[in-house]
Amino acid sequence: MPLQVGVNVTEVDGRAAPALRSAPTSVAAFVGRTRRGVPDTSVRVTGLDQFNDRFGGHVPLGYLPHAVTGFFLNGGREAHIVRVTGPGSASATVVLNDRQNTPAASLRLTAGYRGATDPGTWAHDLRADVRDDPRATTTVATAAGAAATTLVLASTAGIAKGSVLRVVSTTTLFRVVTDLDPVTRTVTISTATGEAVAAGVAVTTAEFRLILRLQNPLTSTFDVVETWTNLSTRPGPDYAPDRVNHPLTGSRYVTAASLTTGSAPGLDVPAVTSGAALTGGAETAATAAGLAGSAALGTGLHALDTAAVQLIAVPDAHLLDNTGRAIAVHAALDYAAGRGDAMYVGSAPDRGAPVGVVPRAPSDYTETTSQYAGTVKGYSAQFQAAKVYGAMYAPWILVSDPAGTGPSPVRFVPPDGHVMGVYARTERERGVHKAPAGDAADVRGALALSAAFSGAEHDDLVRSGRVNGVRSVAGRAPVVAASRTLSTDNRWQYVNVRLLFNFVKATLRDGLRFVRQEPHTQALRDMVRHNVITPFLLGLWRQGAFGSDPAESVFTVKCDAENNPPQDVDLGLFRVEVYFYAVRPAETVHIIVGQQPGGGSAAEA
Repeated sequence: MPLQVGVNVTEVDGRAAPALRSAPTSVAAFVGRTRRGVPDTSVRVTGLDQFNDRFGGHVPLGYLPHAVTGFFLNGGREAHIVRVTGPGSASATVVLNDRQNTPAASLRLTAGYRGATDPGTWAHDLRADVRDDPRATTTVATAAGAAATTLVLASTAGIAKGSVLRVVSTTTLFRVVTDLDPVTRTVTISTATGEAVAAGVAVTTAEFRLILRLQNPLTSTFDVVETWTNLSTRPGPDYAPDRVNHPLTGSRYVTAASLTTGSAPGLDVPAVTSGAALTGGAETAATAAGLAGSAALGTGLHALDTAAVQLIAVPDAHLLDNTGRAIAVHAALDYAAGRGDAMYVGSAPDRGAPVGVVPRAPSDYTETTSQYAGTVKGYSAQFQAAKVYGAMYAPWILVSDPAGTGPSPVRFVPPDGHVMGVYARTERERGVHKAPAGDAADVRGALALSAAFSGAEHDDLVRSGRVNGVRSVAGRAPVVAASRTLSTDNRWQYVNVRLLFNFVKATLRDGLRFVRQEPHTQALRDMVRHNVITPFLLGLWRQGAFGSDPAESVFTVKCDAENNPPQDVDLGLFRVEVYFYAVRPAETVHIIVGQQPGGGSAAEA
């Protein structure tokens, strides 16, 4: 810009490097069964009210709603939900007929959410009402003959080209407005009236109102949940399918499709009706393949591909048989490893009970605690490897069951979501480097445990089975008592180490995007090393993430000519290496108590 005489000030970015913004560490993802929801679509929720509104709350079958409840109850603040349905699932529908003497189909309503279908039987609780809802109501101002193709109205407010007029003359006439003169209040209609129309005859436009009512499970009444006013069967701003199916402002309960084929304008409008029920909805259980999903189709776990999540749970894997459950868990572990910025949080199967018995109390189980400990160890063995992006917990926990029957319904559920909430709470209160276990890691919402492991049984579970116990010691509230991963390499055996590495990797990945396309010079390497990465690592060191040794002893950042040789620079490669020591938890406390000589001495009298 040209400079003016005097003092000119121009603001520039300067040589300062952007600071790294910490990546999120405890955004959860839940994949499985819900009462309702568009399948294979990741939906972000920040509380139970949002979850219940979008996914319909708890269901008699399925563990995902309990996991989400436990996550938020224990301190979680953000989650992504992916509903998975099985083959043959279908959305409930209802067809609304038109106003011909011999009614024909006018509009099909299908259970859905803003243009996408939503399968299941949940929509059997929906009812649809149709009412006349004209955008314009007026009268004929000047009488017209049978051959008239224009009408003078008392008002043209709410009438536009393309509007369908309902003229209540000797018979009810429907005519399309082809032209309009608001000054003279004259409308031109598509065809002659065909009969004399007297002054004062009522004229309305042919829009309708769609009212959706949902049955309240507490009162059994059908309460209005949505009202769609001034809908039209004619293409235009009020066209019913366009408004109801809009991806941002459309219906949260149904989609709409026009079925009109040859009905005359006005007669194709859905007839007035009350209580039209949606039927034909069905849902089958998700399969292991459905939970695992497809990367190409973006289904199952892969619906999370574009979501920033760090904790992944598939609690409904426990609804599958042993083979299916193993497939789903392996898929979740592989998915977390493939992402590199997330970890799977799972659980062992529940303790054995008689066939057909749904345990509601610890006494309902028949498998002994020691037998169950062995079962858990055997189950976890199939998922262990040198480096595993996942952790496993046992036993199941007793929680209140909103979908149950009786005065105070309860049920045992996998602890996955509750433990993930403990992860989130620990990270917020102490930092991502703090192991999510110990006295402060109480499991809120857990009323009892399906098994009470002894100290020796728990020690064996942790050391040999790499399974973390949820324990209630001396009658206290249940707590997460250990923080091992499924990794056999002792460098990766602690949950906090995995979480810390995921956090650092994600922060560097997102924070160093500005380096792309910058000139590759020594100045750029020095800036990245000294002004960007080192301050970030120093902040973690001050928090205690790298232990108590001097900073230069616990982390290293290398970005120089040695690891960026000319041949790599010529290929456009920019390499930075970051190494650090992640603090380990004090897992085993050894207290030594002994005697020492007293302070007394003997002397001659």
